[in-house]
Amino acid sequence: MSRAERAQGVAAGILVIAVGLSVRYPITSISPLLGEIAAAYRLPASGIAVLSAIPVLLFGLASPLAPLLVSRLGLERAITVLLATLALATLLRPLSAPTLFAGTVLVGATIALLGILAPQIIRHALPHRGGFWTGIYTTSFGVSAAAGAAAAIPLFHLLGDRVAPALTAWGIPLLIALGLAIGFAPRLGLGRSAGPQRSAAPAESILRARGLWSVTGFFGCQALIYFSLTAWLPTIAVDRGMAPAQAGLLLAWLSIAGLPASLLAPTLAARPQLRTRLIAGIAVLSALGLVGLAFGPVALAPVMVAVLGVAQSAAFGIAIALIVFTAPSVAQTASFSAISQGVGYAVAATGPLLLGLLAQAGIPWSLILLMLTAASLGELWFGIVGSRASQEPTE
Repeated sequence: MSRAERAQGVAAGILVIAVGLSVRYPITSISPLLGEIAAAYRLPASGIAVLSAIPVLLFGLASPLAPLLVSRLGLERAITVLLATLALATLLRPLSAPTLFAGTVLVGATIALLGILAPQIIRHALPHRGGFWTGIYTTSFGVSAAAGAAAAIPLFHLLGDRVAPALTAWGIPLLIALGLAIGFAPRLGLGRSAGPQRSAAPAESILRARGLWSVTGFFGCQALIYFSLTAWLPTIAVDRGMAPAQAGLLLAWLSIAGLPASLLAPTLAARPQLRTRLIAGIAVLSALGLVGLAFGPVALAPVMVAVLGVAQSAAFGIAIALIVFTAPSVAQTASFSAISQGVGYAVAATGPLLLGLLAQAGIPWSLILLMLTAASLGELWFGIVGSRASQEPTE
């Protein structure tokens, strides 16, 4: 490896970690403070529900903009502009109720776009260790999510139980990430070459790319389970007889328990012969965790949540790895990623709503969780098809 290639790899690795650590705590730091936010900004219950739903909705809506952004700015500038926007939106959203909602829209959109472009950094600059760096990226996701959920309340108390400063403080680490992007993004040496190539096949050809819809299906199934659990896990645990304080800790445990799997699963998936077996194991673990949470003794709920944490973190890592390994070419990675994640997140957004409607209709949570195991079967089927597609040669 030449000196230039080493420098490019170091810059790419720093950017991958900076992006991964930046794209979850702006959301998870809000959830523990919803009651305090409602009081501080005089929001009704419906307003809080909308505020909670905005990020996941924007994950789906903003995704198609990623290839356009890269084609206009290049990958390096796009990453820097998005981190700047994310930092600014996080700093300004606590100013008032209108900016709280407008800022959350920007936060959701920029996080969606950063999540789509990160696999392209890996595909461009770290192709020979794609599995390892995908694992690093997805592990940083888990660290970011856990940090936001765990530190939100202590930070709130540290800042005198004031909501606005507690929300604004999360912009500081984003400014650090922005500084890293300004310093290291130009060292990728990609410029506009990272954007879609107009001389290549027509843009619509990506819709017929090998493995696109199976990878999209896998991404959607794993995301649907994850967002359903993040929305309703504490409620389910309380309904099963757990104390509210303990039930709240289960959500942080879901992220923490999955951290090792988020690193190991994509690394192992770099070996094509292991991908199908990994996907099958993940789907089985997911189904077992859901059934155990539904029907097992409440004392075993932390064990079942740990199983689900491992399954979900591994599934997310495999989903990103499949995007990296299956996209038909380097130039089309952003488009492939945009469709896989955009459609996947749009499907996932229906999960929390559907579970809530079923619960309102009086269906027991045990049966609702049993229905959710259908998504585990979807993981299995789409994942096996996507795994086979990823093993065929790409550019």
